[in-house]
Amino acid sequence: MFRSAKKTRIMILSEKYYYVEFSLLEDLGVEPRPLQFVNIWIPGVDEVPMSISQYTEEKLYVLFKVVGEGTRGLRDRWGFFGVKGPLGNGISLNNYSRVLFIAGGTGIAPLPLLARHAERNGVELDVIWGVKKSSELFDVKTLAPSVNNVYYASEDCIVGYCGRASDLAERFLREHAWRYDIVICVGPKNMLLDICRKAGSLVDVYVSLEAIVKCGFGACGSCILKPIPKLLCTDGPVFKCNEVYKHLEWNSQY
Repeated sequence: MFRSAKKTRIMILSEKYYYVEFSLLEDLGVEPRPLQFVNIWIPGVDEVPMSISQYTEEKLYVLFKVVGEGTRGLRDRWGFFGVKGPLGNGISLNNYSRVLFIAGGTGIAPLPLLARHAERNGVELDVIWGVKKSSELFDVKTLAPSVNNVYYASEDCIVGYCGRASDLAERFLREHAWRYDIVICVGPKNMLLDICRKAGSLVDVYVSLEAIVKCGFGACGSCILKPIPKLLCTDGPVFKCNEVYKHLEWNSQY
């Protein structure tokens, strides 16, 4: 069921990255957990799944990069939208003391809510974020001030580490994996596969997947994670590497 929300503010974070505030006209009914998501209905455009970047009882925030018609609609349209969720299972930080969050591109979107929960539970949170173009980077601590350390990577080699987030993460974890209880990784599937292959033997790695989600309740099958019998909307989006390795490997072949 969609609840009504009104777009009330937009912040330009960097080239192509935006942060949108929605005023919730109807409460979501439950506080979202980190890495849960919502489906946002954009009138006249489409319904798109978006990570929950931040939340209060009256406000919902999403962070995104403009890549197509749906995200252009989020940027350019004003007025009323529909919000379905929170969807998925998310993750709890209750049992951890230090966590590393690795993001590729728009994988940075769920960080603000994750950071808030980390602070609430006394968890130290370090971040690695990589992008293709350094002009897409912004200061992570503007949205997540409680984050401990932030390490940037850019493939154009202008800012931070020269290369991909997965390459920086591999080098970093070879020396520092012992510091962390878990690693949480969000980004393109080829990056998640790379992290699982290179770091999965060093520390427990959780990955958050993306898929086209329609109903959000496991009825339509649109988000099945081929070739494994799991649905992103009800079983995920967060999994241990060994739970979805076959899916990541299969996806890399197509």
